[in-house]
Amino acid sequence: MHPKSLVATRVGGVGVISAVILGSLLVPVPEAHAAAPGCSANVYKRAFYKNTSFKGKPVKTDCDSAISQSWSGRPVAGVPKDKFGVRWSVTRDFGSGGPFTFSVAATDGVRVYLDGVRKIDLWKNTGNTARKKSVNVTIPSGKHTLRVDYVNWSGAAKVKYTYKPRTSAKYDKRKPLAPVGVKTAYNVKNRKTTVSWSANKEMDLRNYTLYRKPVSSGGWTKVATTTARSYTDPLVNPDDRTPYYYEVRAADKAGNISKGSADAIVRPLPVVSSLTGSFDRKTNKVTLKWPLNKEPHFDHYTVLSNDKVNGSYVWVPLGTTKGSTWTTAPITPDGETRHYRVLVTNDGGTTTHSWHGLDGRADNELWLDVPDGIAPAYAPEVTLRSCATGIQATATDYTPGSLRDFNGFAVERREAGTGAWSVILRQGYDPRPLYATATVCDALPADGRTYEYRARTYDTAGNYSPYSDVASMTLPVR
Repeated sequence: MHPKSLVATRVGGVGVISAVILGSLLVPVPEAHAAAPGCSANVYKRAFYKNTSFKGKPVKTDCDSAISQSWSGRPVAGVPKDKFGVRWSVTRDFGSGGPFTFSVAATDGVRVYLDGVRKIDLWKNTGNTARKKSVNVTIPSGKHTLRVDYVNWSGAAKVKYTYKPRTSAKYDKRKPLAPVGVKTAYNVKNRKTTVSWSANKEMDLRNYTLYRKPVSSGGWTKVATTTARSYTDPLVNPDDRTPYYYEVRAADKAGNISKGSADAIVRPLPVVSSLTGSFDRKTNKVTLKWPLNKEPHFDHYTVLSNDKVNGSYVWVPLGTTKGSTWTTAPITPDGETRHYRVLVTNDGGTTTHSWHGLDGRADNELWLDVPDGIAPAYAPEVTLRSCATGIQATATDYTPGSLRDFNGFAVERREAGTGAWSVILRQGYDPRPLYATATVCDALPADGRTYEYRARTYDTAGNYSPYSDVASMTLPVR
């Protein structure tokens, strides 16, 4: 049998017979059709041309998993057995990139391009004689396009091309990219954690190493080295309150090790990630809100308030709930800060640690300023006397400075026998004297009318004390 009489054609990575000998007659065999364009990741798109200049529309386009061909006669219907061209192209992610070797063996013409830049050029009619060439190329990180152009002028049509990373530590000094897509899944039955991650883009990947550390610790513990992309940590957490970080590092065949992946946290005990609250002036109640935990091992919440008991402040449980809101009983609007905390209990009965003190940075703790609804306790005293333009009114409060719960006076006046009061003074006081006072000279006509005065104090929240007794004075007629 002649060497060209029985040839395997590789279409989409599958070998098929393109011709057989029946007696002395060469009979073509119907050729297998490759998958339609829209090739899988890292698979070449292959286009057949009926010329050697790659002009016009391809006769056929399909997918090819590897460039390793040997054709006798026409490669596909519509293409001549001589003077045809085939173009392969693929765009792929090379990860961190690095040193690669491009190798080609072909009869006739073959050219290899990286991102449109020619790296191999063997462009000569060799008939049935194949020749080889290899070049070393450094590929940058990320996505890049490889293209191989092959033409057959006459004779055997053979072409083979490969690109492989150089895995010697002598040449490859580039670290792999850090793994991405790290996820954790906590098994509530066996209290173990499974960590998974996305495939690394490196072509020379050797393995992955998984590390773990408690959130409160600075040291990483090596858990396992694996070629798989998931691992179940054999650690059975002895304390459900201890959260852990996991990270994954990749190693290539040259021994280079990537940075760690973004840390993925596992919380065997669910946590309250934020706590907010508001005070309702109408009901004097506080409503607390937090995100609802959806972990399968979540069981319930406990709501606490920091209250004074027997002379000391302690955390007092208000109740439990499976929901994400809580409304307290009415509280006194006293202008003070109230403190609340929400704990989580899992299905194993473990509850968030609740230490005795306050922690303003804790996500599950709220410091809520309650409005002041308590008015100043005592009414001031009002005294009157004549001044140059009318009546001088003085409001005085005798409460010691350390006990004062107001910051200003309001003095009002009306004509005796009428119902309408007018504010003639609203001001603060000098805190240095023994008594707090405020004085105003009320300009009035000397027409014999009688005027009444009263005063009260007020605080920063707008609460007013009781009114003073009413004082009156009659102006002489001039």
